[in-house]
Amino acid sequence: MTESETKLYGVSSGDGNNGVSHMFADYYVRTNEPWTLARAAMLAEFKTGKGHAFALANMEIDGEAEYTISAMILNPPCEDTEDGSYPECDNEEEAEDGRNWSEANGAWLIVEVFPDNEPREGRPVYESIDDALSEDVVALARKEEP
Repeated sequence: MTESETKLYGVSSGDGNNGVSHMFADYYVRTNEPWTLARAAMLAEFKTGKGHAFALANMEIDGEAEYTISAMILNPPCEDTEDGSYPECDNEEEAEDGRNWSEANGAWLIVEVFPDNEPREGRPVYESIDDALSEDVVALARKEEP
């Protein structure tokens, strides 16, 4: 596959305990930017502003476009706040019981992007990343490309 080839990708989310389903994707997107799709799909799970900043600071992305690209956030925000903000913290800090959150629970949030030949019936299909996700999320994902 060349970088300019548009393919159908499933997008599915879950966590380290329950996993992520490739059988029942949340939605499908036709794109030639699967890495951007993975970043944008993860960012879409968060509120604009501090939520996006938290996701960008803590997101780990790995994989291969021909198989699966995984975007993961291992640990949740350090504390819940009434205004919905996500405070900055060092996710390597140990919890009160001496463990890091993800060591006991698996990854807090996982978004996987994987190629598929055809969408599953009843799941949304978008003709581009721009059709699938909000303009601000897509712009931020493209800006943050390595």
